[in-house]
Amino acid sequence: MNEELTQSKSGMAFRRSGGGPVVVLLHGIPGSGEAWRPAAEMLPASLDVIIPDLLGFGGSIRPTRFEDLGAQTQASALEELLDELQIESATVVGHDFGGSVALSLVGRRPAMVRAIGLLATNAFPDPPVPFPLTMASMRIVGPLARRIMFSGPALSMMLREGVGPATSPPDPLTYLGDREQRRAIGAILAGSLTRLTEIYEPLEATLCQIDVPAFVGWGDHDPYFAVTQGQRTANAAGSELRIYEGAGHFLPHERPTELAANIIELVERRSRR
Repeated sequence: MNEELTQSKSGMAFRRSGGGPVVVLLHGIPGSGEAWRPAAEMLPASLDVIIPDLLGFGGSIRPTRFEDLGAQTQASALEELLDELQIESATVVGHDFGGSVALSLVGRRPAMVRAIGLLATNAFPDPPVPFPLTMASMRIVGPLARRIMFSGPALSMMLREGVGPATSPPDPLTYLGDREQRRAIGAILAGSLTRLTEIYEPLEATLCQIDVPAFVGWGDHDPYFAVTQGQRTANAAGSELRIYEGAGHFLPHERPTELAANIIELVERRSRR
C-alpha cells in the first residue's frame, strides 16, 4: 500500500487501495494508520482497503482535547469520511482504541458496519485497571501521575513491554510520532481512564447487540488486556475468540500474516450471509 494520504472534509486522513468489498482498518494507541501497513499489503487487490489516521494522529488534524479525540468523535469523523467516499457499508476492524471507534460507529450507523473485528480492545466500563494506572483517576495525584505515565519515555516503555517474548517492539516513529501525536495519545488514555463508565457503558450495550459477523482476536501474552477480557468480549459479541500464541498487545505489528487471513475470512463470512 503505497498510496499517498488524502485528507477528508472531516480532517481525517486516509490511504486507500484495491477495489471490491470495503475493509476499514482502525489503529490503536499508541499507533497510526501505518501500523496496519504490513497486514494491508497481504490483503488481495480484490478488497477496497481504507486505512485512516485517527484524529490527532499521522496526517489527520491535530486536536488536543479529549472531547475532540474520543471514540464518539472519531466515529463521527469516520462516518463523514465514508459518506464522502459514498460507501454505504464496510467490514470494520479495530485494534485497541480502534475497537472502541468501531463499536461507536456501530452505535451511530448500524447499517454502515457489515462485519466487525475487535482486536485487543476494551468494551467494558469495569476492566481490571492495574496500578499505577489507577492513579490516573485520583483527584489529587491524578494530574501528576498522568503527566508521568503518558510521557514520551513511558510510552516508549509501553511499546517495549507490549509485545510477546519473541517479537521486537514496534517502531516508535510510527507508533508514537511527533510531540502532537504523543499529546493525543496521552489525552485519550487519560480521558478513557477517568471516564470509564460514561464512555464504555454505551459501548458494552452496542457490543451485546451486534447482529453481524464478528471476529475477536487476542494475544496470549497481552500485558494490558488479559485473555479473560478477550473471552468476555467474544462472548458478548457472539463470536469465537482467536488466540495468537506468543503475541502481546500490538497484533498488527506482531501477527500481520495471520490477521490478513482472518480479515479475508471475515469478509467472506459476511458475503455468505
